[in-house]
Amino acid sequence: MLLRLLAPLTVAALTLMSSAVFAGSDGPARAPVKVVDVRGAVALIARGAAVLDARDAAAFAQGHVPGAQMYAWQATTGEGSQRGRVKPDLQQLAHALAALGVDAGRPALVYGAVGQGWGEEGHAAWLLALLGHPEVALLDGGFNAWRAAGRPVVTSSTRARPGTFEARLRRELRADLEDVSRCRQVLDVRATVEFRGATPYGEARGGHIAGARHLDWRAVLDEGGRVRSAQRIQQALADVGIDPREELVTYCSCGVRSAFVASALLARGIPRVRNYDGSLAEWAADPSRPMAR
Repeated sequence: MLLRLLAPLTVAALTLMSSAVFAGSDGPARAPVKVVDVRGAVALIARGAAVLDARDAAAFAQGHVPGAQMYAWQATTGEGSQRGRVKPDLQQLAHALAALGVDAGRPALVYGAVGQGWGEEGHAAWLLALLGHPEVALLDGGFNAWRAAGRPVVTSSTRARPGTFEARLRRELRADLEDVSRCRQVLDVRATVEFRGATPYGEARGGHIAGARHLDWRAVLDEGGRVRSAQRIQQALADVGIDPREELVTYCSCGVRSAFVASALLARGIPRVRNYDGSLAEWAADPSRPMAR
């Protein structure tokens, strides 16, 4: 009974402590990714934000935010066991994003279908932050929230004015094999059936990275597809044995769902989050790497 009473206080304390990590002598530091509502998105667009639509081509053709450009995560990653791993030529990636209108001097706004697909919008936000974009925002509730708010929707496509964007890698946002091996907190965000051994996406072996905790990526969203509050996310992490004050690595099958979770956690004040973009596609390809079921 006492533990049950103390649990909410513990989570509240952790929320305050993790928020304090972003604070310095000059005040709170900016998180690599922020979550904005529709009103915030409109304000960013008014400032000239590049808008990236991370849904598939069919959804984009049926209607999208005016001026939005399509973002396809597959174009940014490798193939085979490297199908989730971000391509090594980061400047080339930055220039490809600049061709979509991304500019280091203007905000970047990303949206998706939210709760559908693999959370591709989170991958776009994470990649922009990884490459050093200074102001990355994720539209809370995605395209559905935009449309529900009565904001304009178009079906015609317009080519963006190219921006200027050079890669300035933020190494602390990405995990490689060595990082995963040494990190004490590894979080598998795939579906439960995958964690237990199913391989619907063709990984070389079923199961999960030995010692990993499990939290389905959709657990960071509420019923309306919006990112949960910092306190609710703290509680969800605590429930699976994750301490948000310590370094954390997220992974999935090929780094997309885990990028969404990483983006959501960063936006909610959990600062030491790395996305393992190679994920299980890379890890499971080598039989010497430990796995469990």
